[in-house]
Amino acid sequence: MLSKDSSIQNYHRFIPSGIIVTNLPSFNNDEDGAVLKDDRRATIDSVLYSNEWGGTSGYSLERKEISTPAIIPLNWGSSVDIEQSTPGRINSITPKEYDLSLAEISFDPRFPVARDNVFISVKIKNNGSQEANNFSVEFYFDSDSNNVADQLLERIENLNLQPADSIGIKTSNALQNLQNKILTSVRIVFENDEDTLNNYAESSVQPGFASNTVLINEVMYSSSNEPEWFEIVNAGSDSINIKDWSVSDILTTPTKNILSFEDFYIKSGEYAIVSKDTSIYNFHNSLLAKVFVTNFGSLGNTSDGIMIYDFRNGIIDSLIYNSDWGGKNGYSLERISFSKPTNDSTNWVTSLSDGRSTPGKENSASAIPGYERNQFVINEIMFDPDIDNSEFIEFYNNGETEVNLGGWKFEDENGNINVLSDTSFIIQPDEYFILIADSLTIGKYNLQQFANKLIVGVSSLGFVNTGELILLKDIKQNIIDSVWFSDKWHNKNILTTKNKSLERINPGLNGNDQFNWSTSVSPDEATPGKQNSIFTDNSNKEAKISVSPNPFSPDNDGLEDFTLINYNITQRLAQTRVKIFDSKGRLVRTLINNQSSASSGSIVFDGLDDDGRALRIGIYIIFMEASNDNSGVVETLKTIVVVARKL
Repeated sequence: MLSKDSSIQNYHRFIPSGIIVTNLPSFNNDEDGAVLKDDRRATIDSVLYSNEWGGTSGYSLERKEISTPAIIPLNWGSSVDIEQSTPGRINSITPKEYDLSLAEISFDPRFPVARDNVFISVKIKNNGSQEANNFSVEFYFDSDSNNVADQLLERIENLNLQPADSIGIKTSNALQNLQNKILTSVRIVFENDEDTLNNYAESSVQPGFASNTVLINEVMYSSSNEPEWFEIVNAGSDSINIKDWSVSDILTTPTKNILSFEDFYIKSGEYAIVSKDTSIYNFHNSLLAKVFVTNFGSLGNTSDGIMIYDFRNGIIDSLIYNSDWGGKNGYSLERISFSKPTNDSTNWVTSLSDGRSTPGKENSASAIPGYERNQFVINEIMFDPDIDNSEFIEFYNNGETEVNLGGWKFEDENGNINVLSDTSFIIQPDEYFILIADSLTIGKYNLQQFANKLIVGVSSLGFVNTGELILLKDIKQNIIDSVWFSDKWHNKNILTTKNKSLERINPGLNGNDQFNWSTSVSPDEATPGKQNSIFTDNSNKEAKISVSPNPFSPDNDGLEDFTLINYNITQRLAQTRVKIFDSKGRLVRTLINNQSSASSGSIVFDGLDDDGRALRIGIYIIFMEASNDNSGVVETLKTIVVVARKL
């Protein structure tokens, strides 16, 4: 065989023929040719090939049959040998009656870690025209670190394989407790084989790092000024040497480069930055984390990905992001939790930092605590505004601690989503926040000086006038409040509800109880940023059954129009009935009839009878019955409530 230099021997386990080193020309990848002449300069053979014949991507172009002219394209093809070429021996695609070959050696697990038990697998192909019967496969390993795989691990016998077929074989015995790099080999034993040089192959297996020990933690993919960069973090408990580790982008063709050619340890919990160039320091001059400057490709502004590989090319972590996840317009995309999967879209959010990113520091998103359901509630809804107004929704901090609205989302069942704040936004207890469709609402309610608001700048928030499900989610995608409101929740005694908001009577009570909502009675027809006009305090909860306020005046003047009936019973779960009787014992209203109830709760009473008519001034009796069929316990509670009105 002819070669440009003798280094060809470094790429092949064995070349049985002689090697003539000569100054061969350089062959073109797309189309070229070769001519063989004798000592008289007479042409012995020649070929003009094309890359369409085969032989691309590191595989040699092989001739199938010597008897068929070289100019015929169908007489050529890519090598199918495990070494990707067959210098000095019979071509792998030359037809043979009996020819078994090793096509691939792999390991299970593919990328083992220290102390794993590792199984060896091999793929065997029958390249011959005849069935191969009664052959064996032997698996060996290097047991004494002398770089010779001479210890038999397993022999699998009595195998058969049809022509042009392949078979995968896996050992039942494993390399036990892998600690160091081990050389393995596989040998096919088949007496009739016409090309035994493709019956043997070697491969090494080496323990590396477990996936997710180092995580992708922050990505700056969309910025017109600073270079693209991403942050990694050691999420494991031990220091990790990232020597010979590499990183790459994903789309459309990965650009892969080494992070460090020398030993470099990242401690547990420590961050490191991978940047396209050193100009990152111009934007983060107080950066303390190690910065690796390498070409990892270009990150797409709409979607792309990042891969981290260890020294064996084992994938440690990977991310495929979409711009819908966040991180646009100069803000980084931050990971929320180490424990949730990297490719979970709910685990990423736009940086809430005032600096738009947090390279080398704890992510702003991960520092936000989890919030309890109903700590921050939907408190007022304007879903049917007039031409001088726009849709809005008001939220209220019903808890005892501040709430950071950064990354929170307001959603409806039709897929409309609005982010309340891209960055950190603190709402103190008893404070309100308003999401407003159009600036028309600002002037109508004099909200110019009200700070806790977001004007979306659209004609509509997407509310359905007949009602729909609306959701409030925190940055971690937990549902903090949900309301399935209806236009039927409006006060039936108010004839026109156009441009009137739907207000919550008490933010501490069930948001999906229609009796906890009614029409605003404010002169402005809504109360954005202020206490609801129909708000009813719930001050008396200690007695077994109590009423607050009492008396109350259901006259739609915005003052004590509703009352709350509070109860405490001894049973954890009971079927309850609550009825209202007048002073003569006549039933005027059934509030609850055979409804499941916990041991305590509150019920809204609007002062109307069962036909929706206002009750007369006077004293009324509240009768509650709670029964438990399992225990047979029946509790009855009674108290009085006074309906009053202005004279």
